[in-house]
Amino acid sequence: MFSRKLIPTLFLASAATLANADNHSAGSLVEVMSADEVQWGYLNPLRGVLSPGAADLWGDRTSGSATGMLVRFKKGFESPPHIHNITYRGVVIEGMMHNDDPTAAKMWMPPGSFWTQPAGEDHTTAADGETNLIYLEIDSGPYLVQPLTKNSTTANGPLTCTLIT
Repeated sequence: MFSRKLIPTLFLASAATLANADNHSAGSLVEVMSADEVQWGYLNPLRGVLSPGAADLWGDRTSGSATGMLVRFKKGFESPPHIHNITYRGVVIEGMMHNDDPTAAKMWMPPGSFWTQPAGEDHTTAADGETNLIYLEIDSGPYLVQPLTKNSTTANGPLTCTLIT
């Protein structure tokens, strides 16, 4: 007898297999890689070792393309207030993350939480877990971290959803 948790997993695996078969027949291939094969660099190369690590899973965050990437943060990381040139979506995979207006009290988001950061909205990002990892997605690039300007705004702030268990 199948457990209730196993049935959705089998369904998703079957759907992925069918999607892959369709893509393969159309000439495109799905690339599968192990965690050891992920190529890590800096999210903000100008900050060097102070920057979170980033790895494109698909697309290229430095070009004009849509991109999905992993971003890892050290415990205690907190960015200076900044803006981005594009809107992005983040999903917490591991650890505890905060992303909000620079003056906001910390609202730690656990795994499964997600947020949308509008382009041009000033914010800080912080991490508090022993290991902190998010999935970040953009519709077009490049993904740039920029200092605050007179055009920065906190009018709406990020849109967040915290998973409550």
